[in-house]
Amino acid sequence: MKKTILSKYTLQTASPEFAEQQAELQKIVFPTLSEKERMTEAHFKRHMEIFPEGQMIVLVGDKVIASTTTILQNYHKGHHTFLEISDNLWLGTHDPSAKWLYGLDVSVHPDYRGQGIARALYEARQDLAKLLGTKGQMTAGMPIGFELVKDQMSIALYCDKVIKGEITDPTITAQTKCGFILVEPLFAYLDDPRCGNCSILMYRPLDPDTKLLESVS
Repeated sequence: MKKTILSKYTLQTASPEFAEQQAELQKIVFPTLSEKERMTEAHFKRHMEIFPEGQMIVLVGDKVIASTTTILQNYHKGHHTFLEISDNLWLGTHDPSAKWLYGLDVSVHPDYRGQGIARALYEARQDLAKLLGTKGQMTAGMPIGFELVKDQMSIALYCDKVIKGEITDPTITAQTKCGFILVEPLFAYLDDPRCGNCSILMYRPLDPDTKLLESVS
């Protein structure tokens, strides 16, 4: 897959020669994330072997400015962590027969944000979900706005307000504008104080009538 987006960038399937840049982008985009949860060059190369069509990058020239990593997985009721769902980042949990495309990350370089690159990646993932015959995509978004109000409320209250639409969050609200439906917080999902170590589970079905909670595996 390779196409031009926003009239000037190239969105394409990731390939090994860009893995080192993808790893460097992780450090820039997720500076407070635990090192053990940031993907390395070796991880990205392995991802391309396991599920090549699910790994995408955005380029300006030969520079990686955005990236996304996905696997195929079913929805399992109950808590899971980022390392559990990703097999400690190695994607051994990828299930070719699963019903959902699970987005493990979307990384956009700070210098290129606000242009619609993340939305383009979500759209490309939705196209892939359709191509593969899945029900759509799901992911766990990081409520990074919590960092600004952590002295005023707990992460549980913050997530509750975000899910109810009472407050906006830089990441989660943007994802809902891309069509994602919020489900529930996943506490202790990862190790990043910026989001209170929490993420919010969400999904974007291909059929509007499809409910994530009805597809329990």
